[in-house]
Amino acid sequence: MFHIGTDDFYGIAKEILKKGNTLEFIARGESMSPFIKDGDKVVLQPPGSLNIGNIALCRTAEGRLILHRIVRVTGAGVITRGDACFTDDGFTSFEYTIGKVVTVSGRGFNFHLRFPFSTLIARGAVRPSRFPRHPLFLSLARRLASFLG
Repeated sequence: MFHIGTDDFYGIAKEILKKGNTLEFIARGESMSPFIKDGDKVVLQPPGSLNIGNIALCRTAEGRLILHRIVRVTGAGVITRGDACFTDDGFTSFEYTIGKVVTVSGRGFNFHLRFPFSTLIARGAVRPSRFPRHPLFLSLARRLASFLG
């Protein structure tokens, strides 16, 4: 495995996905915990149509790359929020929305990519940022994840 800088990763990812291919990489950070954890493998596909609840890789106005859940879709782009975050990210135009997550493998739960769970999380009906404080809920989430595959 090797590491590359943000600008290089952005350029490579954009080219791979623009050609209709998928891209696999290792996620870093805890902003999407508990669903995507630091070190989990993420597979992206070209963004296509984007919906509330999808998880997208976006480039912010400051040039950072974020892998966050879409909480709002407008005519020109998306607004995202990390599942472990309490505030929305800024607006990202469709031009800088590089791809969307289709699978996650590792320590995170995977059912969060499916409707209606993805939409419930995006709408705030389920607040993942509170999961670590509720062992009972974590136990139920693990059972649901194993049941759904």
